[in-house]
Amino acid sequence: MCKCNKNECCCCEPIPKPIPPSIPDLKTVALLELSGTSIDGNLKLTFEYYFNNNKEQFKSFPIVDTEGKIERTIHYLNLYYGLGYRIFIGFNRSSILLAVKPWFDLHPKAIGISPSSTSPTLNIPKNIYRISPSDDNILSNIRLSDYFISRRKIFYVYSKGELSTETVLALLLNPLSPVKDKIVPIGILPDSSNINDVQTTYLANNYNPLLDATTLYLFVGSQRNNFINLFTPVFIPLPTFDISLSSFPTFTGAQQLIWNNLYFSYQNINLSTSPLWRIGYETLKNLYSVRGLNTLQLNNFLKTRKSLEELSNYAFVQQFNENKDTEYFSYSGFNYKDNDWKPASVFVKDPIFGTFYEALS
Repeated sequence: MCKCNKNECCCCEPIPKPIPPSIPDLKTVALLELSGTSIDGNLKLTFEYYFNNNKEQFKSFPIVDTEGKIERTIHYLNLYYGLGYRIFIGFNRSSILLAVKPWFDLHPKAIGISPSSTSPTLNIPKNIYRISPSDDNILSNIRLSDYFISRRKIFYVYSKGELSTETVLALLLNPLSPVKDKIVPIGILPDSSNINDVQTTYLANNYNPLLDATTLYLFVGSQRNNFINLFTPVFIPLPTFDISLSSFPTFTGAQQLIWNNLYFSYQNINLSTSPLWRIGYETLKNLYSVRGLNTLQLNNFLKTRKSLEELSNYAFVQQFNENKDTEYFSYSGFNYKDNDWKPASVFVKDPIFGTFYEALS
């Protein structure tokens, strides 16, 4: 009974506290290279797979084709920023990310996510999160130098004019590099119009599959497929180490035998993956972007303003340093053998156990 001696008294009921207005989620748009360089097709397919199959977890967002052009990328950044968008996914070529960094500096409320940019040139403060580890980590940790020291020549076949590939070339030619005197660079133009330079350079250097090797860093358009298709039972390939972290190439017909046990692909496939990640990987197979699901998860945390210290992930540990570059990672090396990809090695950098490398039988 209330102080008014009434069984029911509205004047003595506690006054309900007003419910504070909810803060809307930040809006996201993906600015991808779907034509021109065409490097982001698998990322788009992976996003759409989870949009369609896990609608409650991952809400869809607009996906726009920048054609790989800086001016179109800047145009869409300005357009969607004006429409209230604040999270921008893309910039997977380091050349593009470097070009848009000044825009992000001028728009501090904007947040970038780059699933695949890897150039160590961008290991600098920025408001753009990079999901993939940088190339200097790749070169220093996958133990290729141990193998290359025993080789006579190392042909470095790379996408000419790209920040990431040119930076790797500089690292290989660095005066402190143990293989600097073995490197023979072959830069391939975006349209692959000079792809025959590979054969010309190999032959001019009297290439020998028993003595030499190739480091491959091709990822623009059809460059990698054009490289693979150069080789025949007469012009046989060298042992080739693909460090682009791109999806596995597909070998068909005679190429299956020509490349058997000669193509090694390094993937940002982690030791620990969730069922959700593996189902997507098994469904899309070679069209799956191994960084797509982690990108969507990071976007969920950023758009709802959750602390990244609570960030859980679907593939290994996702933690960022002061430059918003990924801090921990793992690589897996695969050998193409008997028309299948066989795990050959694994490298891990873990916050508790440190680093370790294991060559697999």
